[in-house]
Amino acid sequence: MPSDSLRDTWLLFQREHQCSLDRMLCNPRLRNQLLEAAHAVMPSADEEQILWSLVSLRKRKTLPRTQR
Repeated sequence: MPSDSLRDTWLLFQREHQCSLDRMLCNPRLRNQLLEAAHAVMPSADEEQILWSLVSLRKRKTLPRTQR
């Protein structure tokens, strides 16, 4: 899965919704919106791949920290 595309998708989503990755993961409405955006740039990735890839990006500290 192209991590640059996923990271860019997350950054756009984060700017629009001003939420942390954890808040998005725990909120079904936000999670579904992000998954829809991610599928647009990575149509072959499934939900689990996308979410685990985001968690991996966070653990590698390639996602910016949020204040919320």
